[in-house]
Amino acid sequence: MFQRVRLPANQKYLLLTVTIAVACGLMAVSYHKLIKISSANLIERAFQLEGTSRVVWIMLIPILGGLAAGLLIHFYAPEAKGSGIPQVKIAFSMNYGKIPLKSAVGKAVISALSVGSGASLGREGPTVQICAAISHAISRLFSIPRRNQMNQIPVGTAAAIAAAFNTPIAAVTFALEEVVGDLNQKLAASIVIAAVISSTIERWLLGKNPLFQGANVYALNRPSELLAYAVLGIAAGLVGVLFSKMILWLRMAFRDRLNIPGWAKPAIGGAVVGVIGLWQPHALGIGYDYLGTVLQQNDQLVLKSVLALMAAKMLASAFSYGSGMSGGVLGPSMFVGAMLGSAIWHLLVLVQPGSTIARGAFALVGMGALFVATIRVPITSILLIFEMTYNYEIILPLMIANAISYAVASRISPLSIYEGFMFQDGITLPHAPAEDTMARITAASVMTRDVVTLPDDITVREALNIVGGLDFHGYPVLRDSQMVGLITTGDLRRLEAAGKENDLLESVMISKVVHSHPEQTLDKVILKMAQREISQLPVVSRSDDSELLGIITLRDIARAQAKLAALQYNLGPDDTIRPAGLP
Repeated sequence: MFQRVRLPANQKYLLLTVTIAVACGLMAVSYHKLIKISSANLIERAFQLEGTSRVVWIMLIPILGGLAAGLLIHFYAPEAKGSGIPQVKIAFSMNYGKIPLKSAVGKAVISALSVGSGASLGREGPTVQICAAISHAISRLFSIPRRNQMNQIPVGTAAAIAAAFNTPIAAVTFALEEVVGDLNQKLAASIVIAAVISSTIERWLLGKNPLFQGANVYALNRPSELLAYAVLGIAAGLVGVLFSKMILWLRMAFRDRLNIPGWAKPAIGGAVVGVIGLWQPHALGIGYDYLGTVLQQNDQLVLKSVLALMAAKMLASAFSYGSGMSGGVLGPSMFVGAMLGSAIWHLLVLVQPGSTIARGAFALVGMGALFVATIRVPITSILLIFEMTYNYEIILPLMIANAISYAVASRISPLSIYEGFMFQDGITLPHAPAEDTMARITAASVMTRDVVTLPDDITVREALNIVGGLDFHGYPVLRDSQMVGLITTGDLRRLEAAGKENDLLESVMISKVVHSHPEQTLDKVILKMAQREISQLPVVSRSDDSELLGIITLRDIARAQAKLAALQYNLGPDDTIRPAGLP
């Protein structure tokens, strides 16, 4: 289509990226609406009935929905079965990015029908597959060489996740971690552009509020609370592996041991889902509305009810996916994680009745911890929860729980759930030697140089007056332009609450400051932050540790890939995506 239009390569690829982003953003919003309509007219209407009619239709709708999905998958769109993300990974790694546009139509209709009928599955995986198919189709319209068409798959993936979760930064890292397999600077620029544009479209059409509102009020009150979050991380690692194994085992059982036609198997799964729906209605469908209630602590669930709902969600999701319905596992994993976090909180209150930790905070951290145990994307799992709630205060508990969950899950089972699906299907993705881009970025190229600092001879009250309207977590403390310590906003507030508002900073600051040097690479910086459970790291001169050069925060790390792409976008062969117009 665009062969007759002569554009420089940079401009052509930039136009391609923008076109993909706009198309995927609009498609993701439309798909979201389609699921809403399907759910409102099917399973939600059944729950509104009373008496015998309610029981009959709650049982019947998942069966009929499963049967319809099975027939459509078997006779029209076999590729619409399951999550969609493994299909995208295979297309990117083994098939030059080829995903038929027919699969996007089939995936949208069949997954909306499955979820609307009560299947306990998510919308994010299907959104990724739909947008990947659209990306491939648009790249063909642009007459992009075949070897470069596959590079549009992660671009569509980022646009899909950005619109599905309203999380552009996490969308970038998900596309790089999960689809590309490494932090590829050659693709990062286009991925960033697509995520930003798609997220902007989603916010324009659906509003700019975070996916889960009311969850941005939780904070780490005392460092000792991290121990409780560490316990949550261990539990999430164990439960995440159990959840994955349940889905994988039932998938094999339905495929290899149930001797009935393939198109009928989703109806069997639907029958089990219907029974679970009679027992625990909130276990059916995506469940984000109820999850928002849990995060806002507006539900009245006791420990027994929380455990029952968590078990019901795990069973419903395992039978929905295992039987062959169409839908993703990202949403269910976060729902199970929230229930697990609530359960751990109830146990903590039993052991320590005076605990001041909010239950919603545990549910929020549990979401990320179980997400990483199931999907194995550690950076994305942290950024995703942060962006979905706009809550920076919970970042330390989230980091420690996610790190422990990831370590526990990886120790027990080396494969993520997506890798498990491909292993069952006998598919091994080719892995080229990955360039560790985090080991190529220095602290000096990422750090914030205009650092807000505090003098050591002011009081706690004066410091709070200075930082009260700022959005940073920690502040270096200086004496005669030399760094002598560090103090956080949380420290200042706790000191004020303890009646120490007139104490000088020099007597209450952290004097032994963990720091980095400008030539240290970002992989070592991240490791140091994780080991010390901190969210910012001052950068000091190698020759003088008191000479402050800058500071690195989690936000700087999240922008690191975009920065690297901006530095490298005009390098490399012609078949590399190199958008123009970057700073």
